[in-house]
Amino acid sequence: MNMPHAVRAAPTLLRIGFAEIVANRAEMAFWVLTATMPLIMLALWNAVARDGPVAGFDQVEFARYFAAALVVRQLTGAWILWELNYHIRTGSLSPLLLRPMHPLVYSGVSMVTAMPFRMVILAPLLGALVLWRPELWQVPDLQTFARFLVSVVLAWVMSFLVQAIFGMLAFWLDQSMGLFGVWFATWGLLSGYVAPMDVLPDAIRPVVDWLPFRGMLAVPVELLGGFLTARDALGDIAVQVGWVVVLSVLASFLWKRGVRRYGAYGA
Repeated sequence: MNMPHAVRAAPTLLRIGFAEIVANRAEMAFWVLTATMPLIMLALWNAVARDGPVAGFDQVEFARYFAAALVVRQLTGAWILWELNYHIRTGSLSPLLLRPMHPLVYSGVSMVTAMPFRMVILAPLLGALVLWRPELWQVPDLQTFARFLVSVVLAWVMSFLVQAIFGMLAFWLDQSMGLFGVWFATWGLLSGYVAPMDVLPDAIRPVVDWLPFRGMLAVPVELLGGFLTARDALGDIAVQVGWVVVLSVLASFLWKRGVRRYGAYGA
């Protein structure tokens, strides 16, 4: 499906996605609540910082950081891995391949549609955090917020592509979900999900900054939380763009090879 057709189909896809989310609102609430790890880490680091700052973060800054992480985690969440695994293993991918729209594009639009619902469910948690520590409330300036929007979109695309790549491994492997579990554990440690990046040892930071993990969470979190200026974020956003290109090429390659193998077996 070419880009003009995709643009014309967007309103219809958004309506379909909206209807699916409304029909599965209980499932959506479950997805939101399973992504509240930042609240757990906030409680942990708040206790650690009770006697003084840790890596330059005091209790208020930890609260601001993990509140931003909670928001970004919801805005960059995807579940294409589970969808692809199911469709490939059950053979239900076949009718999807007959549609005029690429299955990944359709799934992507559906996930974007879910974001407002995720934020509505998340709003009471954020309100409780602000009531607990009103001083964590900080509105970034317009330029920083604009860079945040660019960064969080790139972070979502990276997350979607990574999950799609691991999901496509189901064309060849029985343990693609297990491999993603290893990736997710590494991502949690190196993305700023369980601790701010400043907590990591200085010896590994130069390497970590070039890996995809930081761009998938920490960069938009630091922009939203006021820990990264708009000017300093340019290099990080450039790294995000680079990884989007790399992941897109890899995903395209695996999809073509995987669908060819899928069809060869008469699925």
